[in-house]
Amino acid sequence: MKKSIFVLLALSLLLMLSACTEGTAGPSNSGKEGNTSSSKKDSLVIAFEADAGTLMANTDVNYVTDTQIRNVYDALIGRDGQSGEFVPELAEKWENVDELTWKLSLKEGVKFHNGADFDANSVKFSIDYILDDANKSFYKSRWVDVKEVKVISPLEVEIKTSKPFPGIIQRIAEDLLIMEPGYVNEVGTEIAAKKPVGTGAYKFVEWSRDNYLKLEAFEDYWQGKPQIKTLEFRYIPEYSSRLSAFLSGEVDLFKNIPVDSVAKIKGDDKSKVEEVASARINYLALNTFFDGPLKNEKVRQALNYAVDVDELLNSVLNGHGTKMTGPLSEINSAYIETKGYDYDKEKAKSLLKEAGYESESLTLTLDTPNGRYPMDSQVAQAIAAQLQRIGVKVNVQVNEWGAHLEKIRNREMGDMFILGWGPAFDPQSTIEDLFTKVAPYSSFYDKDIETKIYKTTALFNEEERLDGFAELQNSLVKKAAWVPLWQQADLYAVRKDLNFKARVDEKMQAYEMSWN
Repeated sequence: MKKSIFVLLALSLLLMLSACTEGTAGPSNSGKEGNTSSSKKDSLVIAFEADAGTLMANTDVNYVTDTQIRNVYDALIGRDGQSGEFVPELAEKWENVDELTWKLSLKEGVKFHNGADFDANSVKFSIDYILDDANKSFYKSRWVDVKEVKVISPLEVEIKTSKPFPGIIQRIAEDLLIMEPGYVNEVGTEIAAKKPVGTGAYKFVEWSRDNYLKLEAFEDYWQGKPQIKTLEFRYIPEYSSRLSAFLSGEVDLFKNIPVDSVAKIKGDDKSKVEEVASARINYLALNTFFDGPLKNEKVRQALNYAVDVDELLNSVLNGHGTKMTGPLSEINSAYIETKGYDYDKEKAKSLLKEAGYESESLTLTLDTPNGRYPMDSQVAQAIAAQLQRIGVKVNVQVNEWGAHLEKIRNREMGDMFILGWGPAFDPQSTIEDLFTKVAPYSSFYDKDIETKIYKTTALFNEEERLDGFAELQNSLVKKAAWVPLWQQADLYAVRKDLNFKARVDEKMQAYEMSWN
């Protein structure tokens, strides 16, 4: 009997010690997710090829910047990640009062990260920020038709335009993020651009230039607490380094993986590849902003005949992308099928001769980023080889992404450059933003086409508007405004246990993600 009691006491003591050990295991492994079966990872690291240009909303037209700060700021109107259709965010509804007036009704009870209330003044401040020349917003040219923003009530705002602006809802959805007026006025734009305050799912923690941006979940987020608690955007310029960081587990997600890495990532038992046909288009810009050979329409047409897009898609991109023949992709609401330039080497040579360029007499420059778009620098080298077939020598210049974008904006590019544009859902945000004199992103300008663009974008009648954009698409093809390449296929390297669904607008919203 005494022996039995002793055994029972010993077992009880063992169970007590076991319970104590389990209770202290968590704190002793703080910060090391996945060490116990009961722990669940709640941090996320996303790698980018470049730093954000700024953390100030409504300033920098740049996917790299926008994708990061979109986790800090909210929009009035968003898009469904799969269909691209408009969805309400901070604006619950919107209406066209007349041809010069738009009214938005706002969501009640939304807080900024500093505790301030979101209201109509926040909307007015954010739009006025874009319109103020002192802020040097790259969005300004898209909003020049806005005459006044009026606060009707705390949750109602009215936008007055100087002329009909039927595309304003597209601009609101694509461009506008909501800022906290009190904070910006208190600290100034210089500090606000480094330490942002928004209504988004994540709050600012720390930004180390060219290294990382760290954010944390906003517990009072109006859509509910995010499941991912800490979010880091890590800047790794070299693709090989990004891939190594991903495969080693340092990084959980990154975009624009080269097609020749797909099999390697799929072969890793902790990784997966997500692919989606995005709303971004890729093109070869032909610079007509300065007096050079590309001012000649026949030269531009010759280059269109000489670039074999099918070959590029098959040999460089392994079929990841959808060929384009005109300025709009099939996902665009005004897309029409255009008769493009089928590959014809002899026709290209003939046009060059008509333009006064004999064999081997034309030398052009081609600028490209490296790692910003799928296989971008490899595409540039392949295009150079194709143009060599018609006697055109091409000097390829590979740029770091920030420098590439800066050269375009400052109109310092040479003859040709590789660029992408998106999300290109709407014809106005593509054709007006690329083919008017104020826009450097295609570097093509034609006065008659510009006049037609502005006439078309002011049309409220949907049928007339679509007819106008159809005419513009055909005119841009005839003028050989650029060499259209493809609708981009976005390839993401993703940790296998991360719940992630690629969006057609390329945004990476950590609020939509979670760990299994």
